[in-house]
Amino acid sequence: MSDSSLTPLLPVPQMEVQKIMLMRFDILKLYPIDILKHNFKCQFFLKFRLPGCAHLPRESGTDIPEPTAEWFMSKIEPQNLSGEGEPWKRVDKSVWRDGTGWSINMRVEGTFFLDLKLQDFPFDTQEIMIRMIYLNKNENRENNDRRHLCAEFELDTNYHSKLNMAGFMNPKQSWKPLGELDSDSGNVKLDCQVGAYNASGRLFPELTAAFCVRRCQTSHYNLNVAVPAGLIAGLSLMTFCFPHGSEVRLTTSLLLIIASAAYLQVVSAKVPHINYMTKLDQYVFSNFAMLSVVTLVNGVMYICVDKGINVNIVNWVLLGVLAFGWVCIQLWWIVCCIGGLRALIERIYIGISVVVRWLGMYRVRAYFPRLGRHRAAPLPR
Repeated sequence: MSDSSLTPLLPVPQMEVQKIMLMRFDILKLYPIDILKHNFKCQFFLKFRLPGCAHLPRESGTDIPEPTAEWFMSKIEPQNLSGEGEPWKRVDKSVWRDGTGWSINMRVEGTFFLDLKLQDFPFDTQEIMIRMIYLNKNENRENNDRRHLCAEFELDTNYHSKLNMAGFMNPKQSWKPLGELDSDSGNVKLDCQVGAYNASGRLFPELTAAFCVRRCQTSHYNLNVAVPAGLIAGLSLMTFCFPHGSEVRLTTSLLLIIASAAYLQVVSAKVPHINYMTKLDQYVFSNFAMLSVVTLVNGVMYICVDKGINVNIVNWVLLGVLAFGWVCIQLWWIVCCIGGLRALIERIYIGISVVVRWLGMYRVRAYFPRLGRHRAAPLPR
């Protein structure tokens, strides 16, 4: 067959792009965040404007429906659903004429996937994101490295988005929303962005709304997980007070290891199940490792005494080294609780400043006339 008999490939014509202008994106209800299932349930309100969009009924028997406002609304769906719980639904929807275009109102409720970043758990900050896409059909084609979208999202110049704090259901006061606050209502503003979602070479218009929350109460994990783990490791150092060759010393260390292992099995249900170590896991593992070293040292001491080796000096040297290691572990955890070494230094500086003021150090100028000539710089509050 000759090349002249082949049908030439015609270029895909550029389709008219319909603008979907975002006017409003408000999260009305945000139910408690489930860190074990990695999802959250919420209800939000969307308002779009379709400038220049027709409002004609769909003709039966046609492959491609008319670009009506109802048709565009039916193609706007959530993308990052978690797949658990009830399926998403449009609680309410409405379409009406708005000047030269049409306005769309949607109230959507669903359970969304939460991409948790738990390396700093339980001192972590998470991003709550809702992703909406426009499900256009096969109009997305690649031609000379160009993508053709029959519609795309845009942010209106006067759009507004917020998290309604009255609907932020946080019964345990575990999370605190971060971000810019609305001066009038006190609600948190959302960060909205538009883009394109790539699915196997096809591009779908994408609209995302996100805000961050910070875990504001860590006392539950400190009191129920961290403190017992640190105390068990610290109490193991008391075994050095027993005689070197005593069986009670080794038996006590083994009992502490068994108690620590049993306790970790109980508290494992209270922490997220992930395949990497969080800061809380590192702290607990460090204390357990130290407890194991203490047990190993006690076993070696028992064998040495049984063979008549004098280990009196070695016993106290090892006690000092292990005690120093335990103190370092606890100081590292305290720094993590406060928010880092810089925050710890700032708090120490503020504490010293408060003590200096309380002691009345400003009166030093009265005892030194030369110092009284110069105005002392005020201490920070």
